[in-house]
Amino acid sequence: MNLHQLRYFECVGRLENYTQAAQELRVSQPSLTTAIHKLEDELDLTLFTKQGRHIVLTNTGSQLLQVVQHSLQTLDDGVAQLQAANSTRPVTIRVGCIPTVIGTYLPKVLHQFEQAHTQQISFELHSVTTEKIQTGLAAKQYDLGIAATDSRKAGVLYQPLLKQAFIVIVAPDHPLAARKQLALTDLVGADVLTYTPDLLIGQKVQRTLKRQGVADRLTVQAVYPDEISIAGMVQSSTAVGLVADTLYLEAFNLVKIPVNVPEDLRVIYAMYHADNPQHETLRQLFQLFKSAAE
Repeated sequence: MNLHQLRYFECVGRLENYTQAAQELRVSQPSLTTAIHKLEDELDLTLFTKQGRHIVLTNTGSQLLQVVQHSLQTLDDGVAQLQAANSTRPVTIRVGCIPTVIGTYLPKVLHQFEQAHTQQISFELHSVTTEKIQTGLAAKQYDLGIAATDSRKAGVLYQPLLKQAFIVIVAPDHPLAARKQLALTDLVGADVLTYTPDLLIGQKVQRTLKRQGVADRLTVQAVYPDEISIAGMVQSSTAVGLVADTLYLEAFNLVKIPVNVPEDLRVIYAMYHADNPQHETLRQLFQLFKSAAE
């Protein structure tokens, strides 16, 4: 039994999927399968069983996974701490962040982290869209991504940062401006402005409208790239905006009205690939993000 086998087992056990594990580990699936079978033979234990076309951990496998994960984490943390203690070169973390967060929430937290790691850590910030952040993480262009997401990818670690509510925005003299809360059905007959479906947030809006049964009842112009463009149009017209509640809206003379839907429009996450060379630094940063969120 060697370290490679344990890392292979940890990945396969966590994902319970050879194909995804092979992709995350960047090894061929046959070599990964052989390594797991060899580990089972050496330990004389059955770690996985088949359920149809899928594999699942046995009870023994689940117990071993906990032991291995704890052991690997202790090893990785210890090595990272030794490297950091003996390193004379500062670490630069490349961050891809959506525009609505890069100038508001993010700087305060990153500055706090830099102060705690004087002359050891610096951040290189890039203001980009969610779509570019996801491709940039996969291509190792960024070490850390700050963006909204509705799905999780194998091999990527996530930490929720903040939620942005689903709201309606109107001009102060609009007939709806005095309302304390709205249902989506209250927008029937109004000109509704929202995000283009080319964006993930635009797709979320469209799914929400369909789930709430109003997609065919509303007059929607889904052609806008961000809250700024929607707010600018709403401020000077009788239209209503269907947007996420972001700080961008504070620059406009508008009324914000909560919408009665059972979910936030956007949840912002920090995310990074588990095999990133700066894993230990990013893990510590995640702890700070978690504390800030609480």
